[in-house]
Amino acid sequence: MNLRTKGISVPAQMLIALVLGVLTGILVPSVGSKLAFVVTIFGHAIKMVVMPLILLSVTVGVFKMGVERGRLGKTAALSIAFFLVMTVVSSVLGLGLNMFFRPGLGAGLTHTAAMPANLASSLDWTQFVVDLVPANIVGALAAGNSLPILVFGVLLGSALSAIEERAVPFIAVLESMLAALFKMTQWIVALSPLAIFAGMATLLASKGLAGIMPLLKLLGVAYLGMAILAVLLSAIVKLIGRSPIALIKHVSEPLILAFTTRSSEITFPVHLKKLTDMGVPPSVASTILPLSYIFNRDGAVLYTALAVGYLADAYHLVWTWPLMLTVVVLTIITIDGAANVPSGAIVAITIVLTAVGLPVEAVVLILGIDAFFDMGRTALNVYGSSVATVVAMRISGVDQPQSDQDGYAGGREAGLGDIPAVGEFSTATRLDRRA
Repeated sequence: MNLRTKGISVPAQMLIALVLGVLTGILVPSVGSKLAFVVTIFGHAIKMVVMPLILLSVTVGVFKMGVERGRLGKTAALSIAFFLVMTVVSSVLGLGLNMFFRPGLGAGLTHTAAMPANLASSLDWTQFVVDLVPANIVGALAAGNSLPILVFGVLLGSALSAIEERAVPFIAVLESMLAALFKMTQWIVALSPLAIFAGMATLLASKGLAGIMPLLKLLGVAYLGMAILAVLLSAIVKLIGRSPIALIKHVSEPLILAFTTRSSEITFPVHLKKLTDMGVPPSVASTILPLSYIFNRDGAVLYTALAVGYLADAYHLVWTWPLMLTVVVLTIITIDGAANVPSGAIVAITIVLTAVGLPVEAVVLILGIDAFFDMGRTALNVYGSSVATVVAMRISGVDQPQSDQDGYAGGREAGLGDIPAVGEFSTATRLDRRA
């Protein structure tokens, strides 16, 4: 039975599942603790499609932008500049909120969790650069390394655009595969309310509300910072002539998924689909969104700067301007470098702690409730990526008609036949026009 036909939208189903999961985890923890396997199955199902989807979407997106010479370089360069500005703002805001509220002063030095096994304490930047170029693309896909996949997709898309006419049949095949992957994603997302219910029940059953009480002040400051960033991002959307409320409405499903699953990887396929459905050109969405997921992690940057500030106060570190500048700069660099590492935000925190003279083990003071921070920062990352993609659409020069009342054209639903959905781009027609 399709619940949508009964008047219950997918976002509403997700919210209902979230509430029921929280209640189950708190009131019946014995049941909640047994549901982790549901989340694991859902995660595997998404991971099954996400890496091929990144490769194909980036390849096709770069090809489409390459067909119209000059747009790719301009859009990508200005988008990266936007990423950098927002990352700096996020880092400064995180440290600034810590200096204003000082939640770490007087904080107990009680460990809230054990240090994860095999957690990286530093980044090998030489190896990081080397790994950007995959020695084996199949191996990179199997390992789930998104950065080398992104690099390969950009290079392949650029090469295909250089042999434009001969690439047409191959691009048609890739678009068919993309359409099939999106259909698979649609089937998987239909089960997302069940996964959200299980995920929240498992989280609350294992952590409980009592686990967050000692660090409630830090948690409150973190969510205040995320709310400020969300307002700032909404103001940017408004500034470019769009409705932030409409944007949030369109991407509500990936936002809820991000908040409940705490995984950008799981969110990516749904997010890309929603952006193209709402009228963002596939060439823009397919190119900018993967870049944004890696280099525009506003929530993670804000949390890292705030967490380092909290731990510095807990250990009574004396603040100086050079120390604050060090924290801000290292937060920006390490978050981007740790983007493809498991527990990336924790790795970034440990690297900054080491740089400012604090013990790596200090991270265990907040590790026990990291999941509650992770929910908010992942959702903020997704919203930031949504805003970045809409900004990129404006930068790319796509003048989209405002055919609906909320400021977004909804692809086919809005009657925009000139803005194709993924899988509907007619390369042959484009080439005929150029001829």
